[in-house]
Formats: sequence, C-alpha cells, structure tokens
Amino acid sequence: MDTSALLAALPTGSDENICLLFEAGAQPEKDFLTFKAKHENRLHSLYIHPQLTEFQTYGPWLLEIDNTEQLRGCLGTLSGCVAVIASTRYPPSLAVQLSRGCTIVPPDSPTALVRFYANHVTEVLAKCASEDWHAFLFNGITQWWLAGETQWQSLSITPSEVEHPTDHIVRLDKTTWQRIADKPEVTSVLNEWQKIPASQQFPACAQRLMVVKALNKAESVGLEKSEDRMLYALFYLNGGRKTLESDALKAVLPNVVSGTRSLMDVLARYVGS
Repeated sequence: MDTSALLAALPTGSDENICLLFEAGAQPEKDFLTFKAKHENRLHSLYIHPQLTEFQTYGPWLLEIDNTEQLRGCLGTLSGCVAVIASTRYPPSLAVQLSRGCTIVPPDSPTALVRFYANHVTEVLAKCASEDWHAFLFNGITQWWLAGETQWQSLSITPSEVEHPTDHIVRLDKTTWQRIADKPEVTSVLNEWQKIPASQQFPACAQRLMVVKALNKAESVGLEKSEDRMLYALFYLNGGRKTLESDALKAVLPNVVSGTRSLMDVLARYVGS
C-alpha cells in the first residue's frame, strides 16, 4: 500500500504524538502476545471497559510511534493496521478517549460493540459535529489516516460545534445508525471471504470496501436475488473477475436473471473448465 502521502504529512515536532491503531485479532494470538511482550510500554488497548478486557487479544490497540521510519516498518510487518493518528494527546489518554467509540448506543436498542474505526463508520462519526460525544471522541486529534485499497487516505474531521460538551457516550439517531450499519449481504460475504487466506493481504477496512464494490457490481449486472449477488461477489473477490466480465458469461447472465439458469451451475462450469 502506498504510504508516501501519509509519511509526508505526519508531524515531526514534539508537540504531537503519532499512534498506529491496529486490530490484534488480525494475527494469531500467539504472535500478538509475543508482539505485546516486546512493546508492553508502548501499547494501549481500547477495550478497557471491565466487560471487554477479556477480548483485548482480539480488539483494537494503539501503538506509540517515535518516527516515520518506525511507522514504515510497522505498516510493512504488522497485520490489522486500520488507522494512523496524530494527536496532541498523551497516548494513554488518547486510548481512553477512543475507547468510548467502541460502544455505541443505537436508537431503541441496547449498547452495541462497534468497530468505530472502520472507514465507513469513522467517516460518518467525524461529521457529527453538533453532538457532545464528537467533541470528546476527536479531542486533540490533528490527523487521522485511513487504510484504503491502495493507499492511505486522510480523514476530514469537522470541527466540533459544541462549546461546553458534557456527555461522552456515543448515541446515534436512526438516520446516522442506518448509515454505519452494514447490510446483511455485506456481513455475510465479508465473513466468508475472510476465511480465505488471499483476503488477508488487504487491511480489514479495505476488505469491507472491496466487498461493497463487488456487491454493487453484482447489482449492476441485474442480479436481483440476494444469494446470486453474494455468490457473484465472492467469485469476483476470489479472482474470478475476468471470468465474470467475459463475453461468454455476459451472454449467459440474462438467463440467470430470468431464473432459467442457476448462477451456481454456470460458475461451476467455468471453475471446472
């Protein structure tokens, strides 16, 4: 992944701290525990709530970074990197601050554990400047970089509009919640694709984006059944793009759309050929 824009933009002075946000669950537990022992004094879990501490070996962590060279090395070797954050906050304090985003209160529902740092979620939360929690969640953060498909991208954080915030609990209205909640198709395809080793070459947040694009592609060719769209998306993600875009398969798709042919049978023939 291209890191040139990210590395060029990060601060070099002592007034700001750089942290790498990653998910421990992206690597085998044994590997993470070895990494944790080596960097014990530089790591800060976001799962600090008593009910979440037992899941720390799978959840999000902040790693303090000294300089861009160290960051470059970590990005090249550490699995599960999802964000790079520059902040005026002391890293342990930043971890406490960001931990509040891990639990979100949806409308008319119990508190939910959320990957708030996922690109599609953070991009929505960063614009909720009229909410009290926004002032707390993004306090002191000067840069937030998201892992994309091919390069790191800067997140635009709207300045808080609340002069004296009092409530740090992230509560969302129905409209905002619907914007961050994944459709069942996205969740199903993502879960299946992540079981395949080839998917692990992409950051977790990029994986979701690729799944959404693959499902959109399935919809664009006219597939109306949910199971067909998910099958098409998985085939696409698993290296079947050329087959799906071939003239031969395009000629068969109208029969699939009309229900006279099964997409599974069609793709099985191509796999076996």
